[in-house]
Amino acid sequence: PEALSESVASRAIAAGMIPMHGLDDTLRAIEVAAFLGAGQTGAAPVLMPGRPGELRTIGEAEAKAALAAHGLEVPVNRIANSATEAAAASTKIGFPVVLKGTGAAHKTEAGLVALSLTSDAAVQDAATAMTCDGFIVEEMLTGGVAELLIGVLRDPAHGFVLTIGTGGVQTEILQDTVSLLLPVTEAEVRKALQDLRIAPLLSGYRGKPGADIGAIVRAVTAVQDFVTAHIGQVDEVEINPLICTPTRAVAADALIRMGDET
Repeated sequence: PEALSESVASRAIAAGMIPMHGLDDTLRAIEVAAFLGAGQTGAAPVLMPGRPGELRTIGEAEAKAALAAHGLEVPVNRIANSATEAAAASTKIGFPVVLKGTGAAHKTEAGLVALSLTSDAAVQDAATAMTCDGFIVEEMLTGGVAELLIGVLRDPAHGFVLTIGTGGVQTEILQDTVSLLLPVTEAEVRKALQDLRIAPLLSGYRGKPGADIGAIVRAVTAVQDFVTAHIGQVDEVEINPLICTPTRAVAADALIRMGDET
């Protein structure tokens, strides 16, 4: 009987029907659907994802370039294949700079991040001490008001889930996030930012300057535009941290997982 039930459910889903699996869960789902649809007359339909083929992870430099093509602001950066090239690149960018080693998912834990380097000699020394495939040299972002996380995950049942929250090293500690379904409007993004516990920092706390909310909205829009353009391929996009200053919102790190469209 259980196998028969699963077979019937599978055929119903394939036909576009949503079978009930328990009255309580069904009523809860209806309640959520009603909430999502409240006041949304004329709103764009939810972006439904494809089923990408074999997934691959796109590294930081390539991910930043792909997102920048859709309007995301990224730090001025250069790629280097040796310590000598990294030192030369740093003088072209201007000091201070950040040096990152490539080839590891968690660069900080692997000792592949050096901050606030102020000379080409310091860059060369830091690069020489790293065991990695290559290097990214980029401008050191200063004047940050807050760090945010912007993430999108593909959910085959519900669409693309956008998460906006506290980023950087505090992401897992504070667990301060808001989730929405794509597509989102500027008003929805602004409301999500207001709902975060770090909202006072974004708006300006105790006389200190706030973040450029418009720049943050543009960053979220850039991620949404990328997902929309690659709807059949995207599995995950993550920017962490997005450095928010009074005049900018810049992606200090980014990761993309996607596959071939099927």
